[in-house]
Amino acid sequence: MLHLTKNKGDIAAAKAVADLTVKGYLVFTSVVCEHLPFDLIAYKNSNCYRIQAKYAGDNRVIKRSIWVDKNGTHQKKYQADDFDFYAIYLPDIDKVVYPSIKFCGCYITTKIPNSATPFYWWEDFTDFTEDATKRTYKEFGVDLTTRKVNTEARINTRKVPRLSKEELEKLVWEKPTSQIAKDFGLSDKAIEKWCKAYGIEKPPRGYWVKLKTST
Repeated sequence: MLHLTKNKGDIAAAKAVADLTVKGYLVFTSVVCEHLPFDLIAYKNSNCYRIQAKYAGDNRVIKRSIWVDKNGTHQKKYQADDFDFYAIYLPDIDKVVYPSIKFCGCYITTKIPNSATPFYWWEDFTDFTEDATKRTYKEFGVDLTTRKVNTEARINTRKVPRLSKEELEKLVWEKPTSQIAKDFGLSDKAIEKWCKAYGIEKPPRGYWVKLKTST
């Protein structure tokens, strides 16, 4: 009989491998040593990411490793340099999200809460994510008085899917960040976060002014 925890961990790893493969990553599993602090390595565009796969039935980003052997149950808290990103499988929506290890211990919401408390939304973590801003019910058109959701407002406030690294890298050298943000109906800060997440080098300060005066 398979141990329940290990079985769920295997499901999470399998879901992550499938999802990352579809997104164009080469995925390596830690078959050489089961005691590494990460389960997978994802490689794409000369970048490697160490990944810890987790099954999150309660939507919590688990902050410790738990295992069982002949001596009983053991726990070890994750350290900042153990891995780069989680691959969190959310069974209620059958999706995998990728918060960085900095989100250790937080909750990632999959259903709009009837509460004024800010929350992390799952759609903000569909790619490897270093930074994310907590959302509020107002962004989703929720009326806390009636507990109903304004569907039109929900559609209008839904985030624009993140561009690929290649698409964004091409754009930042074709036009200013402010113009890119305007084109996609986003803020300058959102584009900045995309560039930071991908490690994209942007034109230096004053680049567009010099380009304009030289033409």
